[in-house]
Amino acid sequence: MIAAIMCGGRGSRMKTDDEKPLVMVADKSLVESVLAALKESGRFERIVAVTSPNAPRTREFLRSLRVEVIETPGGGYPHDLSVLLATFAREKVLVVPADLPLLKAKIVTEVVDKLSGPAPAVSVVLEKSFVEGLGIKPSVAVNSRYCHSGITLFSAGVNGPVEEQYVVMNSAEIAVNVNTKEEKELAELLLVQDAQDLARNEGL
Repeated sequence: MIAAIMCGGRGSRMKTDDEKPLVMVADKSLVESVLAALKESGRFERIVAVTSPNAPRTREFLRSLRVEVIETPGGGYPHDLSVLLATFAREKVLVVPADLPLLKAKIVTEVVDKLSGPAPAVSVVLEKSFVEGLGIKPSVAVNSRYCHSGITLFSAGVNGPVEEQYVVMNSAEIAVNVNTKEEKELAELLLVQDAQDLARNEGL
């Protein structure tokens, strides 16, 4: 199985000079946090980053980390995704956005286990009420109740429109995607709280 980090967007809502995947949350860039979680899960034969002309510094940064880079024309997310799936037509591909700074290896493993199956495309969705309760504005609505996480497992041979199936996972690690400065601040707060909780548990 291949993991693909989607990191070719402009990230205009962040209102920063940094390319969105390179925005620092705590002590890591967004894309580094996602990359670390995928690597530590040990579930993938290859991990690639999908970049575009919209994010040249991200491309060079990832190459400096020796991450395999798939360059797309930057014609928008659906087009970039189709390029990715055509490149790996014979492989299962887990697509993950680069803006999930709370993502951890344990959650990645849970995602892979829940999404694996015969369906051509299975995606993680969250209840809108859960996401909004964290202070996050849902970006992609699936219907009146659910929103898309951006995480999808595509079966081998998928390249084009398919019927998408959904798995509900109400998890902050998946819900907190950083699109604005306010969401960046929330992610940093939650990371601090998580570190404090870990320190308290280790002290018991």
